[in-house]
Amino acid sequence: MHIIACELQHLDAAADLFNQYRMFYEEADDLPTARAFLQNNLETGNSRIFLLLDDNYQAIAFAQLYPATCSLAMKRFYWLYDLFVAPHARRGGHARTLMNHLTATFKAEGAQRLSLDTARSNTAAQALYESLGYQAEQDFITYHQMLND
Repeated sequence: MHIIACELQHLDAAADLFNQYRMFYEEADDLPTARAFLQNNLETGNSRIFLLLDDNYQAIAFAQLYPATCSLAMKRFYWLYDLFVAPHARRGGHARTLMNHLTATFKAEGAQRLSLDTARSNTAAQALYESLGYQAEQDFITYHQMLND
């Protein structure tokens, strides 16, 4: 297994996984728009994307993280917004491998923390995160006001 920081040359592989990820969450199959979205994020530095490659250098998992700043700690942190393992590669420890890589990478960069959200129904992801030492938020309530569809 190999983990790489996604660059424009890896865009097609990342876009395919991202499109599958969106369909997993019942969004429409739209590879061109998914590709354009990731391309914009890479070109602007809006997000950081990591790919897990199998031994044949085929992308089988990805993670997309968005940088943020904790005002109280006055330090950078990252929101893990997207994590996906291709269906044929699941149950092989790939998400754990990718998560451990992210933790090591951002810790070495001096980030304060990694934060994430997951669906209440995604018990497999919750079990993974808790086994890695993540703790469910107990002190804050998240609110959203949708501004556009």
